[in-house]
Amino acid sequence: MEESPGVSVIMPAYEAADTIRETVASVIAQSAPQWELLVVADDRIDYAPLLPADPRILFLRTGRHGAGPSVARNVGLDSAHRPLVTFLDSDDAWHRDKLSRLVPLARERGMALDNVRFCYRHEKHPCGTYWKDPAEGWHDLDFYGRVSESLWPVYRRDLVGGTRFQEPLRFAEEAVFNLSLIARNKGAYLCAQSLHEYWIRSGSLSRSAASADRAEQAYTWILARLREGDSLFFPPQLIERAIAIFEKRRNTNRAFIESGLGDFQGFETQHRTHA
Repeated sequence: MEESPGVSVIMPAYEAADTIRETVASVIAQSAPQWELLVVADDRIDYAPLLPADPRILFLRTGRHGAGPSVARNVGLDSAHRPLVTFLDSDDAWHRDKLSRLVPLARERGMALDNVRFCYRHEKHPCGTYWKDPAEGWHDLDFYGRVSESLWPVYRRDLVGGTRFQEPLRFAEEAVFNLSLIARNKGAYLCAQSLHEYWIRSGSLSRSAASADRAEQAYTWILARLREGDSLFFPPQLIERAIAIFEKRRNTNRAFIESGLGDFQGFETQHRTHA
């Protein structure tokens, strides 16, 4: 049986009743209509009544409560039907041309991403982007490894293969997944336009008092696994480079703690610019 064309969009949902309608609407509004949306509930909420009656939307469950985004994304990966795949958190939003712009690039290059725009929900705070005036085109692992933020590519499923999210992680799990794929693909195509809005809420993990501690624990776990011989899906010849990337991320997190600032996105962007 041949795969349907287009892209599988995987959306983990945990206590997302307040935001999921807006996020799903940004998928439905895509100028590229060939997609399926897999909403994977990781709680006891029945999201089906909150979702439009669209045959392209599938509702799944992890079968657990609070198992974590890695578990939900892996459930989605195992259920995806399209030749391309991407992820969207249930409180973010897409520009209407996200898929039409990135899908052809990912099909040709293996994976493609855009210059994510981070915004603050319910706060009077300016938005920013991960890169200022980035060079559009192909970039390697070292380029993406300098960004301590979440990347949101579109991937070919044959590149993803058996790669899965590390389920023990509740922080930086997408970094391990994305960077390992970038390493195996020997790079990824960057679209200079911002097509993904990464919304930050005052109560979100990235803004919580415990976020820096969770980051420290996550980076310590990642580094220990890499040094103990678990490749975490990185090519063997690039393990040492992966270790250097996550050591640098841990150092950036520690510098953020010492700074006493409350905006990691702004701190990280400025820190990287002047590093």
